[in-house]
Amino acid sequence: MQIKMTKPIKKQVESLQFMLLSPDQIKKIARAKIITPELYDVDGYPVDGGLMDLRLGAIDPGVRCRTCGGRLKECLGHPGTIELARPVLHIKYIPIIEMFLRCFCSYCGRLMIKDADLEKYGIKERMKKAKDCKKCPHCSMDQEKAKLEKPTSFKIGKKRIFPGEIRDRLARIPDKEVRLAGIDPKIFRPEWAILTALLVPPVTVRPSITLQTGERSEDDLTHKLSDIIRANQRLWENLNAGAPEVIIEDLWDLLQYHVTTFFDNT
Repeated sequence: MQIKMTKPIKKQVESLQFMLLSPDQIKKIARAKIITPELYDVDGYPVDGGLMDLRLGAIDPGVRCRTCGGRLKECLGHPGTIELARPVLHIKYIPIIEMFLRCFCSYCGRLMIKDADLEKYGIKERMKKAKDCKKCPHCSMDQEKAKLEKPTSFKIGKKRIFPGEIRDRLARIPDKEVRLAGIDPKIFRPEWAILTALLVPPVTVRPSITLQTGERSEDDLTHKLSDIIRANQRLWENLNAGAPEVIIEDLWDLLQYHVTTFFDNT
């Protein structure tokens, strides 16, 4: 019997591109909507809509992934999504959010630099000029600058602006103006840095381990995602019950805290 050897195909990677996912892209790639902090039922089987949902992958022998049908060593895992009750800021993009709030007009959404000066300056100088501008050169409206109160609060004067308002403001900036900041709007729109849906990593990224006692021990990411779901549930419940705004704001801040520490626990 003659075995025909096939030559390996060699391909060279020319470039890598990193991008922030839009809410639509998150919904498109997610294989399950995660709605409960519960992980397993009384029989030790993963709960549907929980963080160990079998649509997110298989991490136990003898179990098949409900998305691809693969077993433990065959399935790479699949992401899920948590629909957030209110938008929250992505801690890693706070400097970019601040830049857009300070450099683009809060009324017309244009970069606050005269058209005649665009060619004169590079991107860095252009953004610095726009940041210092107190009156929009396009619509002539006076600008009250947003100030960051670390880690994730923005204020205009004494009034706090919440993530929903920030998102609406950034969404008004046209693609053409985003490009003037040196950013390609096809791979990054500024409002995408304010999350309305959170991508849940596959179970293969955060596998649980079985201790010598026979008990399961979950990954830190899974614990943190449980905190996010609980805070999100409480916020949904209070919004639906028409709770006072002060309670809503406190619960919103709690959700923001848990999402922030999910990305960066320092």
